Order: sequence, then C-alpha cells, then structure tokens
Amino acid sequence: GEIVELPETPRTVADGLRGTRPGEIPFTIARRLLDGVLTASESSIREAVRWFHRLGRLVVEPSGAITAAAMLEGGTRGLKGPICAVLSGGNVDEALLTQLLEGACDA
Repeated sequence: GEIVELPETPRTVADGLRGTRPGEIPFTIARRLLDGVLTASESSIREAVRWFHRLGRLVVEPSGAITAAAMLEGGTRGLKGPICAVLSGGNVDEALLTQLLEGACDA
C-alpha cells in the first residue's frame, strides 16, 4: 500500500522497467485501479520478443513484451472475460535485438 524503493537497479533485458521506484502519480493510479500484478521471467521476456518477431513480423521491445511474457507463463489463468495485452515500442538497440532473436542474450 505504499511506495517502496529498491536498494539497487534491477538487472533485466527490459531496460524500460529498470526503475527503483514508481512515480507518485502512476502509483496512485495503480493503487486505485489494479487488482494485482503479474511478473515474468527473463527467459519469457526474451521468448515473447522472438515470438512476435517470428510470427507477427513485429519489433516489440522487451519492456513492451512484458505483458505477453506474463501471459506465456500462464498469468491469465483464472481470469474471466476478454484479456488484452498491450504491446509497445520498437525502441530497442539493434545489437540487443539481434542477440535476442538469435537467442544469445542473457540480460
């Protein structure tokens, strides 16, 4: 129910999610509207980026693929009604994207 700051920056391929604390305004909105939070492993994030590129010919940055990664891990089990995963961004370093697509990226 309150903002907690992480002691160090998380190590993740999803560089857009490397913050150590949420902003006041997003936290207030999330606290009011969210019922829960899903997480995804690094391997699922990488797999989601590859999956969208291979099957949809879409370039989705790792931070934008996080919702799909959580869904790949079964994060939607038990949910009712339509489910929407927001995909965003082609703002990914070309070298990182190459590593992700080749399966050579560890984080």
